[in-house]
Amino acid sequence: MLIMFDLDGTLTDPFEGISRSVAHALDCMGLPGLTSMQQRSFIGPPLDDSFAALGLDESGNAQAVAHYREYFSARGVFENVVYDGVRQALEELMGRSIRMAVATSKPTAFAERILTHFDLARYFDFVSGATMDGSRRHKTDIIDFALMALGESPSGAVMVGDRAQDVVGATASGVRSIGARWGYAEPGELEAAGAGQIVETPGSLVTALNSL
Repeated sequence: MLIMFDLDGTLTDPFEGISRSVAHALDCMGLPGLTSMQQRSFIGPPLDDSFAALGLDESGNAQAVAHYREYFSARGVFENVVYDGVRQALEELMGRSIRMAVATSKPTAFAERILTHFDLARYFDFVSGATMDGSRRHKTDIIDFALMALGESPSGAVMVGDRAQDVVGATASGVRSIGARWGYAEPGELEAAGAGQIVETPGSLVTALNSL
């Protein structure tokens, strides 16, 4: 079995780093700041899509992403916290005859830095992330890339994530899904997306995986 984990909102809580990076980008462009709820919406979807949702055109979107990455690469990348219980769950899962990967819409280079910094990289066989140019950014493409790289079939894999994009991407790739309630999904979001199971804590995730 291959277990794929989303990063933001599933393994770590990135709100501080992402919200500050977004604020930096908008400030550099002379645009008004966002509410806390609007900042939360940046956690999960591809960055390009989140800025586009603010009404930026293609040129403005590219500028916003560049300014965001100025702050994020220097500081925001580590303004992040591993969720309680995640490390213990990964330890328990690592002792089994399964493989684990990260499947995130964050660019691979940033994801690898975060996993290494927080001593999480050792749990994973592969990190499948977005490309910096955005050519691979949607979750189904990221999941498919991980499956191909590891030679796994969709029927032998499960995606664990906290947002609708994780569930929808998994379904499109023919992969089972488990929703992580401790992340950034709005009420009812995971259910509406069609999550196969929903778990409340990293500890209950281990129990859910035992039943697959």
